[in-house]
Amino acid sequence: MKIKKLALAIAAISSTAIFCSSASAKEIEGNIALSSEYVFRGISQSDEDPALSGGFDYGFDNGVYLGIWGSNVDFGSESNTSTEIDLYAGYAFDLTDNINLDLSAVYFVFPDETDELNYSEYIATLGVGNASFGLVFSPDYLGSDAAAIVVNADYSFSLTSALSLDLHVGYTVTDDEDDLSFEDDDDDYVDYSIGLSAPFKGVDLSLTFHNTDIDSGDLEDLADERVVFSIAKSF
Repeated sequence: MKIKKLALAIAAISSTAIFCSSASAKEIEGNIALSSEYVFRGISQSDEDPALSGGFDYGFDNGVYLGIWGSNVDFGSESNTSTEIDLYAGYAFDLTDNINLDLSAVYFVFPDETDELNYSEYIATLGVGNASFGLVFSPDYLGSDAAAIVVNADYSFSLTSALSLDLHVGYTVTDDEDDLSFEDDDDDYVDYSIGLSAPFKGVDLSLTFHNTDIDSGDLEDLADERVVFSIAKSF
């Protein structure tokens, strides 16, 4: 299938870019955030409850980086986990003064689920000025036997010296909806968001409207329109 042929190409490019370089230490950075809800690709991961998240990145002079990020999650009574941990590695580099490319791999871990939900993604993101365009492949999306591809676009621009408008649209295509929680009409879906963000007394504040075109099935209530407020700090 076309989705799997494209997947092999993405995986090969990402793996080569991440591990081919020798690295020299540069810096470590951390982040922490409190949000009214954890939303991922338009779908609530915290059952519409607040989420505390945070992580660390370790960067190198040659563009290679490693990181870990975690958040509380709530997948309902049928799930044993209350935590998501993301392990990732990548390679970011400039193509021109205004264009950059970031190739990465992420492994999503959900403790206490005996590997049932754990899955991986391979990601290529092209940055052009204030815009970015991403292509994501997962061979086992959401811990299933189904492959998926996600394409997305983001754009951010300043409304004032402190206030930014952040726009996002994404399109998720799954290979086999029978292994996922999507209905027949929603195995491919669009998510989008519009947000405002600004620094305030040493922290970053954001208010974001999220929505999808999912209108049936188990995910309908977790994928409808919602507004999320976040306060974050980097260090």
